[in-house]
Amino acid sequence: MLLRAAAQAGTVVLLARTLAAQTYGEFVAVIAVAGFAVPLVGLGLSNMVLRNVARNPQAAPWYLERAVAAWARTLLPVAAATIGIALLLLPKGLPAATMAVAICGELLASSLTELAGRFRQAQHRLHAYGAINAGLPLLRLLALGLLVFLSERTDITSVLWIFTAASFAYGLLLWPVVHVATPFIAEGATEAMPVTSGLPFSASALAMRLQGEFNKPILAHAGFGLAGSYNIAQRAVDMASLPLLALQEALWPKLYAQANPLPQLRRTGAAMLLLAVALGALIWLSAPLLPLLVGNAYEDAIRVLRMLAWLPLLQVGRSLLNFHAIHHGHMQHISWACLIGGGISVCAVAALVPAHGMAGAAIASYIAEIAMSLALLGFAVQASH
Repeated sequence: MLLRAAAQAGTVVLLARTLAAQTYGEFVAVIAVAGFAVPLVGLGLSNMVLRNVARNPQAAPWYLERAVAAWARTLLPVAAATIGIALLLLPKGLPAATMAVAICGELLASSLTELAGRFRQAQHRLHAYGAINAGLPLLRLLALGLLVFLSERTDITSVLWIFTAASFAYGLLLWPVVHVATPFIAEGATEAMPVTSGLPFSASALAMRLQGEFNKPILAHAGFGLAGSYNIAQRAVDMASLPLLALQEALWPKLYAQANPLPQLRRTGAAMLLLAVALGALIWLSAPLLPLLVGNAYEDAIRVLRMLAWLPLLQVGRSLLNFHAIHHGHMQHISWACLIGGGISVCAVAALVPAHGMAGAAIASYIAEIAMSLALLGFAVQASH
């Protein structure tokens, strides 16, 4: 996971320093539109694979086979819908064909990485899980680095094509991990795993992606440079949040395997919340160093980075509430909370970003995160009565 963070940081620094602010903003806006559609591919069954294989490893091929079938059936419809949304949301002037292919590559590679990684995570092969997640940004960084090194001039078309080639290549590398050679009879499976069972996870991820990425195409209408600066601040928070993410990803399969996971959830959750507070303070203090990495053209990202510094604290709290709902079998609560959060996020971005720019996008993120957490708390209290 450290390797993945390093690759993501390297990609941001490479593109921000070598591309014009306008070009970097165009790239960010295109990938952002594809990004918030990724959770719809496969309908969230990768998360059900994580839970069910951890509980019932002897039926792992059957669970994986069902998840791969749902992934294959949803990939093209989601890609077509996302391309249509991109044409509506993004400002005119971008190369339409190149943009469409790049969106398909992002959807394929990111969703397949999620499925393969969750499968290995469920098998308690955390090093393989980390390696799968690190491989995609590493391959993209290598491909983009070769483009910058070998080409005298890089424009949005060449960057998107190289990014897409790396995405499809990684999809081919991952296929042997998720391909089930022979059909598996479901006699040993203790969970039915219907197609709709992963929708709460898909809705949760979609809400998170909308919160994080929907602001990019809206900011792009005010200037592609604003979308680029906001993306840099977001990626800095993501990279700084790596210890929190690593703790959570190591914790979930252990909790799923326990009959009564709530005592450990309370202990480890309290530790993660304290770590999130310390992390927020560190992000706020180190924000002025950001232009040293990406260049002085992105000095306006310092203020945004400080505004986003406390978002990981809210995200950790919501993740703990998510697990509490899953443990008690109330996954529909997650769906409703995420639908509420996603709707509020879109409305807040549409209302605040045109008037307040990047500050409005940051405020909208907090509004959506707080709304989802309050909804989960309300559902939990209601269920306890």
